[in-house]
Amino acid sequence: MPSFLISDLQHYIASEALVPNSITIELPDFRIEISSNSASLLEILKTYFNPVLCSKPSRTAPSLKIKAYESDQFIDRGIQWQDWKREAGKSGRKDSFIDIQEANETQRLIYKVKTGVLFWQKEDTPTAVGPVEENPNQIINFILTQYLNENLRQGWLLGHAAGLEINHKGIAIAGLSGGGKSTLMLHLLEYGEHFISNDRLLLNAQKTTRPGHFRMRGIPKQPRINPGTIVHNKRLHSLISAERRQELLAMPTETLRQLEEKYDADVNKIYHSACFKAEAALDAFVILNWQPDSQQSTQLRHTSLNQSPELLEAILKSPGPFYSDEKRVFLANQTQPDPADYLELLGEIPCFELTGKIDFKKASDLVRKAIQTL
Repeated sequence: MPSFLISDLQHYIASEALVPNSITIELPDFRIEISSNSASLLEILKTYFNPVLCSKPSRTAPSLKIKAYESDQFIDRGIQWQDWKREAGKSGRKDSFIDIQEANETQRLIYKVKTGVLFWQKEDTPTAVGPVEENPNQIINFILTQYLNENLRQGWLLGHAAGLEINHKGIAIAGLSGGGKSTLMLHLLEYGEHFISNDRLLLNAQKTTRPGHFRMRGIPKQPRINPGTIVHNKRLHSLISAERRQELLAMPTETLRQLEEKYDADVNKIYHSACFKAEAALDAFVILNWQPDSQQSTQLRHTSLNQSPELLEAILKSPGPFYSDEKRVFLANQTQPDPADYLELLGEIPCFELTGKIDFKKASDLVRKAIQTL
């Protein structure tokens, strides 16, 4: 076991003084303090997490402290990293990991192959070391993963879905990667009240005396959208230059749809100042089961997961290599969620399945009409 790597990290952290400043974010039942030796990283995080930022000091201790160190000191030293298997539709190396036993605790090191950021996932102060200033989005994900982990330990389920409130109803939108969850969610948000989440959604039974009612909690991560979403949505045009928009519009439709060029959409600036909402009721699922090359018109079918269990595949989402359960046992590689857990919780929630060709305007009209029946 490469315990020397833990020793290297401990020695580095002991010798590296953090700047005295930190930021704290407030999420439902969970407060996270983030400190770093990089003032510029903290400024980026402060701006990004502005909707959930604690502006005043609290006498209550944070639920968790996270540290992020800007450093170029990473020594591989021949470690036999294991690649984390990626979900269907994703290719290439992304995360490598190794588990290490320290005292009475199993700790996990996760190495980002493309960027060189090393994450030390442990119960006491999860830590990131490496070129953190160049990769703030990975630090944002690391912070939010800790919130996700805590909720999963409390019995929430993780869904591969976007979420919003529209007509005072909580709607989750699920579909395989690239299916258009974010695009449809942003179209519907034109008529809605609140953005809840973009790609990962926590799901649970409502903790009240109202059986059959459910809650969803969002991961406060701004929608990361592709250019194809931006060029056809007037509200989003400010995210790119007019010249770039014309270049994109000149591309073939399928080329534009497949283009990986992510942009953050700050919903509180683009829609309204209180657009993000951390938690809401969950009243229905919209399942995207359409195809870009379909010759059929866009249609909507009312069903449920008990009636159409094949749709569950679009909702299932693995927590990934950072997750450890309430006993602090890390998730094994290739472990997939148990569909039975989701059916037991969500089997009777109304579902609206979209089929046929991809048409966001028609889909938005169909979904808004269907919501009126809830």
